[in-house]
Formats: sequence, structure tokens, C-alpha cells
Amino acid sequence: MENLPLELNTNILARLPIKTLGQLKCVSKPFKTLITSPHFTKTHLNQITQLKQLLLLLSNSTLQTLNINTHHHAPRHQNLFKLPSNLVNNPIQIVGSCRGLVCLYHLPNTYSLMNPTTREFRVLPDPGMFPVDARIRLSGFGYVAVCDDYMVVSIGTDNTGLGEQVVRVYSARQDSWKTLSSKVPFRVLPWVKPVCVNGVVHWLGFGGKFPPVNKIIGFDFVKEEFKVLSLGKGMNERGIKGLGEFGGCVCVLSTERDVDSFLEMWIMMEYGLKESWIRTLSFGGAYRNDGITDVFPICYVEDKVLLMTKRESIVLYDPVRRISKNLGVNLRERAGTLDVATYEESLVSPYGFICQGM
Repeated sequence: MENLPLELNTNILARLPIKTLGQLKCVSKPFKTLITSPHFTKTHLNQITQLKQLLLLLSNSTLQTLNINTHHHAPRHQNLFKLPSNLVNNPIQIVGSCRGLVCLYHLPNTYSLMNPTTREFRVLPDPGMFPVDARIRLSGFGYVAVCDDYMVVSIGTDNTGLGEQVVRVYSARQDSWKTLSSKVPFRVLPWVKPVCVNGVVHWLGFGGKFPPVNKIIGFDFVKEEFKVLSLGKGMNERGIKGLGEFGGCVCVLSTERDVDSFLEMWIMMEYGLKESWIRTLSFGGAYRNDGITDVFPICYVEDKVLLMTKRESIVLYDPVRRISKNLGVNLRERAGTLDVATYEESLVSPYGFICQGM
């Protein structure tokens, strides 16, 4: 194959699974050069039709992957990823995951990108100082297709709308941060995980006259401005518990109107269109029996829904039988705060987009 034209080699190799490509990198230097090139990794990611999704678990600065697709068995722990020693002493949060890369936030002011599949890790440039009264840090991560770029947004706010706010955006192509004049329009619930859909990072907030109503606040990486997504007719605008991304669409979990013991899942089928919200599932017994107060929808596992609760447990919910199963997922060291994200197996490098032209 080494004697074949580059384009033909790319077309052939781009159809192979990650594990096979990892073995081929050891065969020869030309193969390694081709397989690790930014052009090939993006081609491979775009060409694979069924990407394998895994969970990334974070607890006490320890990262571990989890295979949730093992049929009829308990989830199986896989690779253990050790962070650089200079970054494990401070609390860490998973900002988000997109197209094979994961963004981490290392308190008080450091961001990094990693590929859990290849174990490549890169600390991003310093985003700069934030005002002293901007005690709450909001972060978001996503891939922006129109400019083929991975981006991070970092917001410092006192979350009152009165104090000083600072919004900074990192571009992998530019490998630098810039400060924007945009302002967060409403207060944000910082404990509800943000999600990135359509090149926009979304947080759950609240505002309006008393009693306040929930707001879905989005930051558009391309327009460099905030927006508010309208909630649909029939949704409980004071009972949203969590945000998620299902099939490239924004979804929310909320309590039913006047019935706090039931949860509903709503999905915005056409981004930005208020009329496109549809109710897809109702979580009855799971919500009532497990005492879930805040929920993060993670993903579908066959015909079931995987959720993370505020109790820091991972629950698999069967919408047909209306029962939930606590998977008992925790890392093998010691109990602590659990954070989770799905990621796609890929060869994309945290260094691959840096300072590349369009």
C-alpha cells in the first residue's frame, strides 16, 4: 500500500476502525505520518458512519473511560488516564466533549484539551485575569463547522447582572484568546451542565418577574453574542431540571405542570424554532422513587436513556417499563464528586487544528 497514491491510501485507510489504524502506525513511518496528519484524522472522523461512544468519568482528578455498550452486562471500565502532576492538585471540571476531543477546566484558571482515545493532552494558553467580583466561572466548548474550529468560551460573572462581566473566547486555529463585549442576559444556574448544539453553547438560567422563569441561554461562537431559546407550548417554564444534546438537538428535562413527581423530556427538533419542541418521554416512577432533583441527560443506550442525577449517580431509565436502574458507577479509588461526558473515538489531535489556515 505504501506505493499507492496518497489519495487512494487515504480513502482506504479512512474506512478502518481506530484500533486497526493504531496498529498500522507502528508498521512504517509513511503510514504513521499519514494517519496522524490533521487532514486524515478529519477525513476519518467524517467518514465513519457509526462512531463508538464511550463515557468519560471524572472523580477526584482521576479520569477513566467506561464502555456503556456492553450488552446485558454491567458497564466495563477501560483506560485510566492520568493527568499531568502539576494539574491534579486543584479541582477539575469537564467543560464538554465534541468530535473526539474533550475540554477540561482546571481551577482556578486553566483549560486543556485531550483525546481520551489517543491519550494526547494539551494545556491551552492562559486566558488572562478576571475581575475579583466575577466569582462564578461559566465555561463552554464546541466545534464550529462553518469555520472548522474548536472553540472554548470562558465567562467571569458575579451572576447578578450588576457586577462586571468578562467574556473570552479561545480559537484552536488562532491558538489564542480574545475578549468580547457581550454580556450574559440572565442569571445562570452554574450547577446545570452546559451543552453545545449547532455551534452554540447553552446554559440553563432564570429571569423575569417574580417568580422567575427558566431561560435557555446560548452563546453563538460565530456571531459572538448571546441568545435566548424560546420554550415550547405546554412546557413547564419554572420546572426545567437539566439540559442535554440528543441526536444534534437541544433537549431538556422538566417537571410536568403542577405534578412535581414526574419528569418530561422535550426535544427541539429544528434549532431555534419554538414550534418544533416535542415531548418524547415521561419519567414517572424513576423520578418519584429515586428522588431526583436535578438531572443531566447523557445519551441513549439502545432503547433506554442514560441520566446523571444530582446525587452523582448514573441511572439507566427504561421508558417502556418505566423503571430505572442505578448502574453503581464510581471510580475505583475513593468516593467524591462525579462528572461525566460522552466522547467519540477518534484520531483527532488536540494539536491538530492549532494555527492552521482555512
